[in-house]
Amino acid sequence: MVEFDLRKNGARVWVDLPGRYEIGLQHEVRFVSQLLSYALRHSKSTPFMLLAVVVHAAAGLALTLLIGELVGAVAPTVEDGPSGGFLVLCGALIAVFALERALPLVTELTTRRIVHDLEPRTHRRIVDALLRPVLITHLETPAFRDTVQRARGVGSFGVRTGIEALGPLLSARLTASGSAVLVGVVFSWWAALAVLAATWLAEWHSARLLIAESDQWADQTEEQRRAAYILEAGMDQAAKEIRIFGLADWFSGKYHHVWRTSLLPLLRERRRAALLTFGVQGLHLLCLLGTVAMVGLATADGGLTVAEVTIAITALLRLSGSTDAHHAARLIRGVEAYKAMRTLQAEAGPATADVPGGDELPAIELHDVWFRYPGAEEDVLKGLNLEIRSGERLALVGVNGAGKSTLVKLIAGILQPTAGKIIVDGVDLADMSDEDLAGWQRRLAPVPQDFLRLPSPAIDNVVLASPHDERIAAETAAQSGADRAVARLSQGWNTTLHKSFDEGVDLSGGEWQRIALARALYALRSGASFLILDEPASALDVRAEADLVERYLELTSSATSLIISHRFSVVRPADRICVLQDGSIIEAGTHEDLMAMGGRYSVMFNQQADRYLQGAADA
Repeated sequence: MVEFDLRKNGARVWVDLPGRYEIGLQHEVRFVSQLLSYALRHSKSTPFMLLAVVVHAAAGLALTLLIGELVGAVAPTVEDGPSGGFLVLCGALIAVFALERALPLVTELTTRRIVHDLEPRTHRRIVDALLRPVLITHLETPAFRDTVQRARGVGSFGVRTGIEALGPLLSARLTASGSAVLVGVVFSWWAALAVLAATWLAEWHSARLLIAESDQWADQTEEQRRAAYILEAGMDQAAKEIRIFGLADWFSGKYHHVWRTSLLPLLRERRRAALLTFGVQGLHLLCLLGTVAMVGLATADGGLTVAEVTIAITALLRLSGSTDAHHAARLIRGVEAYKAMRTLQAEAGPATADVPGGDELPAIELHDVWFRYPGAEEDVLKGLNLEIRSGERLALVGVNGAGKSTLVKLIAGILQPTAGKIIVDGVDLADMSDEDLAGWQRRLAPVPQDFLRLPSPAIDNVVLASPHDERIAAETAAQSGADRAVARLSQGWNTTLHKSFDEGVDLSGGEWQRIALARALYALRSGASFLILDEPASALDVRAEADLVERYLELTSSATSLIISHRFSVVRPADRICVLQDGSIIEAGTHEDLMAMGGRYSVMFNQQADRYLQGAADA
């Protein structure tokens, strides 16, 4: 078990990461019941699949009996000529044979329909578990990410794998049990039980090997994520750098090394089990051959009729051939994905999309706030105190790694402080219900550094889940300067912003930043009241930056705002500027106050100004 925080207020989540899978008939019955219950609740085709499986198994047993009776009737028919009974047996055998051959197709088609019904629901539950919680603490942990990958299906063995295994596995179990009954009735119950036990032992061993391999494979989810990242980087975001810097061989070698590393435990497991596999399969074969020999001896002594010996031999062959370790292992893999999915879904927070925000301009206070990321050795924030007044334009400056973006996440309520309080309009975020916290998040209009870039039409990238109003979108685009980028798009607002789609285009970094700003302004027009700009000029050129500074007071006039930037020209118009260093606020005041103070802000401002002046002189 791996334990980590998922919810707020100290609640703990236990995520069950698979170690050794549960293998055996008693576990299999439970697994089949779990997946069947899931399928029966959400697909009307499940009863028809079960009916097809049962009828198919019954038809197989009937065919065994008919073959025995028909063979037993051959000699009398040769001597006396065909009788009506013989012809009826032939007709029945043909009909049952045709039915047995047709029913697997029915099982497959109904199973496909069940998968079709369940797949969207399964993926929706996984996505909801990722997106519904108001906090993002769970997304910061490798253990949770591994559980997500298991829920999706490691190596493509997801919930659908277990659903697809249900029909063949149930059919194999019914065939084995029915064939053992036939052998017991016509020959010997002890022989029937011995062959059944040997058959299930062979299957158990094979399934155990497959699951052991699955264990080894599942333990390498981190390596698989690394390999997938390298592959995706080579196809998309790093494609240009790979060619410019001649990194093709390095990337290829890195990918193969990571992939081979993830396969080594699997290969070792296969080598270790090879000798034991020969022994178990050999025991199964000896048991079957010994029973067939016993049937032969009983026949020679006159203890069995021709029909009975034919039924016994046919049933033994059906019984020994009913091993289905492949589908047994796939069932267990599917159940593990199902359990992981339920773990994710059960521990998710309440839905937040429909919670309205407030109309008032918020006031925020941070009292002695400390924060450390899980697994980190040092605190990012150390006893930070800060007040953002209602309607105030507050700016925050500091060196890289000072904790500015972390502070934004804490104010947004998606991370919780290790210690201290964050109070919004007189209420501690830690005391808010999930619904109230979601309501607070709806009041935010952020432009984070790593803002969302949807491969969707431009209008969707601005409006997101808010009601679409192209007039307001056009107005906010004009405010942010994104209107010029939209104007040159071939289909205007309906142009998809990703080059991998037909007639899609890519925007420059600065154009994307303006789209993100338009998105935040649209949120303000839709009810948000706290504007957060985290490095809003990082991708803008000098002229665009000057334009943003000029529009700053207009953009922030209807909200409480927090702006974070390395560029002092951007923060200069703010009502108050705070300097964050070593996890706490060391200076605060207007630009003029801080310059007169001659402290850290003044030093950084002059250093940056000198670089600008030097650049202008060089030009």
